[in-house]
Amino acid sequence: MQLPNGYDTRVGERGGLLSGGQKQRVAIARSLISDPRILLLDEATSALDPTAETVVQKALDSAAQNRTTIVIAHKLSTVCNADNIVVMSKGELVEQGTHAELLNRGGMYAKLVQVQSLLPVQNQLLNIRDTPLEEIEKQDVLAQTAVSLDRPDTAGPHGHGKVGKKEDSQSSREVGLLRSCWKLARLTPELRRWYILAGATCVVGAAVNPGQALLLAQLVQLMGNDDPTPKANFLALMFLVLSLGCLLCYYTLGWAMNVIANTLSARVRSGMMECLLYQDLRFFDSPENTVGSMTAKLDSHPQAVLELMGINISFSVISIVSVVACCILSLATSWKVGVVGIFVGLPPLILSGWLRLKLEKRLNTIINTSFSQSASIASEAVLAIRTVSSLAIEEDFLQRYTTALDSAIHVCTPHLFHVMIWFALTQAVEQFVLALGFWWGSKLVTAGEISFYQFMVSFMAIFFSGTSAGTLLSFSGSFTKGHQAANYFFWLSELQPVITETNDNRSIAPMESCMAYELNDLQFSYPLVPDSQVLKGVSMTIRRGEFVAFVGASGCGKSTMIALLERFYDPTSGSIIVDSQPLQTMSPSSYRRNVSLVQQEPSLFPGSVRENIMHGVDAADISATEIEEACRAANVWEFVSSLPEGLETLCGIGGSQFSGGQRQRIAIARALVRQPKVLLLDEATSALDTESERAVQAALIEAACGDRITIAVAHRLSTVREAHRIFVFSDGHIVEAGTHEELLKKNGMYFKMCQAQSLDRGIST
Repeated sequence: MQLPNGYDTRVGERGGLLSGGQKQRVAIARSLISDPRILLLDEATSALDPTAETVVQKALDSAAQNRTTIVIAHKLSTVCNADNIVVMSKGELVEQGTHAELLNRGGMYAKLVQVQSLLPVQNQLLNIRDTPLEEIEKQDVLAQTAVSLDRPDTAGPHGHGKVGKKEDSQSSREVGLLRSCWKLARLTPELRRWYILAGATCVVGAAVNPGQALLLAQLVQLMGNDDPTPKANFLALMFLVLSLGCLLCYYTLGWAMNVIANTLSARVRSGMMECLLYQDLRFFDSPENTVGSMTAKLDSHPQAVLELMGINISFSVISIVSVVACCILSLATSWKVGVVGIFVGLPPLILSGWLRLKLEKRLNTIINTSFSQSASIASEAVLAIRTVSSLAIEEDFLQRYTTALDSAIHVCTPHLFHVMIWFALTQAVEQFVLALGFWWGSKLVTAGEISFYQFMVSFMAIFFSGTSAGTLLSFSGSFTKGHQAANYFFWLSELQPVITETNDNRSIAPMESCMAYELNDLQFSYPLVPDSQVLKGVSMTIRRGEFVAFVGASGCGKSTMIALLERFYDPTSGSIIVDSQPLQTMSPSSYRRNVSLVQQEPSLFPGSVRENIMHGVDAADISATEIEEACRAANVWEFVSSLPEGLETLCGIGGSQFSGGQRQRIAIARALVRQPKVLLLDEATSALDTESERAVQAALIEAACGDRITIAVAHRLSTVREAHRIFVFSDGHIVEAGTHEELLKKNGMYFKMCQAQSLDRGIST
């Protein structure tokens, strides 16, 4: 209810505009609304802050009444009240019973509880489950006011206008068709000889129509001769020569234009990919730039450029040269026929074709906009196919996709009707020119003002010029798509990211001997929602060798801090000083080589485990021993070694071959193998079991004891209790700071968060 548009607030592609905890709560609501008989919860509260987790857990406990509920959990506080807790290890059932029974046995479960204990005197704590739900919910609301979205809402009233015209391709100034072709040609200066060859063959190919007019006129004139055979044989031979010339000319032209078109298409495709990879994150926050939309453009736009700069444009050049040559021939042979044909017959043909071109351009813009929605729906369905299958909503997605297509077709149909009117007119005008030429020429021949030969040459020249003009206009669809694709490519190429490598910052990098942060009065609003502040004056100093933690409710600004420290965004005001040097003046690539980030939902690429671990480092600089050490530090070596192909095992798309915890450990190994000076952990151990978490946490703490800065965002407070300093965030501010023990003594917000995760309630039960 705190979101800008309530239930109608956009969540973005794959929930990208929500924090991890917010996405989990929306997913839980989605599961409960169908009133299932069986409820399966696979780490359903792992991304929730302690207060929100308590509220949600109470709701789940209530929902579990008269319903079979099966829960997978690493946070043992979420399963204290379970009727039956099954403890598993290496695929086998180890223990089974209630929370109290398992504690009394003193086995594996009891040890896991001991590891996750947060408070020094458990029996002095309030039983959080005895607290009225209304009071807990009130605390949750207070902890999350004003910043319910950690990511911006693009559908709000600030919408697209506040993004700035910089990220909107529709508002950019387009260049004309001829200039677009010229700019595309300049992309490939190495093809200059091919352009010259193509131009020469176009001129030669354009000579076919005037040559045909002359030969046909002479052939018709022979019909009145007594013995036309010798002259007819000669003319037939000339037609053979003309056909052989066409064969050679068009073969050469086709070869040259294919080389040009494919080279340009590849250049545009790689150029678009390069531009997309180097854009700021704010570019991808826009709803127009979803994965589906970008993938569709990356596929269709280079193909459109290929059609524009391929054989079609050469035929168009041939048509233009042919029209000019035929008009000159017609006027030179019989100006009386030529003037009428050129100035009366051709203008309607050219005008209708030009109007058709303009309408097709508008239609293509509407089609691209309309069908981008369906492309996004298809992308969402494929990327989240497991969720689609688990909810049995295949028909729902298919219906949404069909509705989006129907809507797009409905929008395009009236414009298509207008285009077809002018298309039909261009076809009819050719016959009009033919009728006009015969009528006017026959009158002149009858009156004796011109000879029959003059009439035939002039008329056939006009006829062929009309045919050539019709051929030229028949490529208007390809020209329209190619023109728009070229303009989009030019706009994307000229769209300079704010956070990028420049000549001024290329040599500026963090000092080798030290890495310290000084954050001064940081304030930040996401570009899409500039009026909603996420950070409201955050200041702190982080020194070399420190392990620092950020904790707080979902949406309070923790992940935003990580994004600023990684320099995905620059602060709205305030400064981040790294080694006495402002971060905004540094080379982003040089800076990021010193920083490793592990996210809550890490992305693995569809290669082998080894390839994924070595991403971001030079393969020649990393030995097998270093890879093994990083894997052992991430507690993933034993698992990887047990795989059939070891490090060469393929991860699948998005790491789908592995569980969430396994993906996280591989991502941690990928971060550690780079030997970073700064390690950023954004809920990096949320999907780990207690045993793995303990091992990984020990490795991270050991790594943090040297010169490395480690900054962790965590909801599971057991992962950060060894931190040198813990900063508690609320509503974009730091409300508390200190060590675990110091914060417990304050009895403030951190103390209440520890209460929410306390396992004492299970003991008292």
